[in-house]
Amino acid sequence: MREEIKSEEQQTVDDSGFTERLKGLVGSGSARSFAHKAGMGDSTFRNILNGALPRLDSLLRIAKAAGVSVEWLATGKEPAKSDSQFEEEFALIPGYNVQVAAGHGSIAGDEAPTRELAFRRKWLRFRGLQENELALVFAKGDSMEPTISDNETVMVDTSEKKLRDGHIYVIRNGDHLLVKRIQTLWNDGVQLLSDNKEYPPQEISKSDLENLDVIGKVVWVGKDL
Repeated sequence: MREEIKSEEQQTVDDSGFTERLKGLVGSGSARSFAHKAGMGDSTFRNILNGALPRLDSLLRIAKAAGVSVEWLATGKEPAKSDSQFEEEFALIPGYNVQVAAGHGSIAGDEAPTRELAFRRKWLRFRGLQENELALVFAKGDSMEPTISDNETVMVDTSEKKLRDGHIYVIRNGDHLLVKRIQTLWNDGVQLLSDNKEYPPQEISKSDLENLDVIGKVVWVGKDL
């Protein structure tokens, strides 16, 4: 029952101007300081600064650290302005054509936002969520049934990096991008659990945790009834 992540070939980062925009954000400051502010490794950030296109999680971190929109950073286009009353009531959360595997998964490509969904700001405040820290992706597969079904939209809070028992996270493990429930172990490792019990748990030892990149915690799932 092997499932793969798919990354549809939509418009990715606009490499014709991305590097110039990024250098402008760094300005006269040091690349090391900016990388630290974004929570990224110095070598990873320098590679991006020298022309390598960023992964989705890196793009989100850079935009957050610089205080700019992900859309502008990725494409150079300013987000469309909406009616002021609509903006006061609703926040537009960016969505990506990235499918996170509710199964085993494989590598996901670099993506720019391809859609936006509107959420009431009152609801976001009630949940304690910050709109600039949220992203929408698609789930792929059935291993998180009945909680998350195939092709459902999943909202990820990218500020939530600490793994907590019982919560669901989007995690990059090497070349695999997964959505799984977390259980901590007595030996300081973790288990990646599937809500569908046909899928066995995947144990990550303490020594292998450094290879685990937590993208964020799942805080909402769109359900079709």
